[in-house]
Amino acid sequence: ADAVVDERLTYYVGVNNLIGMIGALGATALVDERLLLRRARDVLGRFAASRQAAGRAHRVTELLLDSPTLPCKANLLTRVAGLDELVGPLETQSVYVQIPNPLAVP
Repeated sequence: ADAVVDERLTYYVGVNNLIGMIGALGATALVDERLLLRRARDVLGRFAASRQAAGRAHRVTELLLDSPTLPCKANLLTRVAGLDELVGPLETQSVYVQIPNPLAVP
């Protein structure tokens, strides 16, 4: 169950919100997307370091910083599979795929 919660939090907070916002701002050409990704990584890194220093590591933050891939909800695949994210157990509501992590250091 913890792995499913980590996956969903990583997707909704990290991919859907944070990386989605960075992508939208970058698309305006008002700011370089790479700069925003570096800034986000720095902020997440400081947060992770403070949590580790307190002996309270944060798994989702670690995934966002270190995982080479991140979970991403595949809406079309979910629909093609005949799934409804509002029905059924959490583990089988939606299809998730792995995408390259733009926050990870290459």
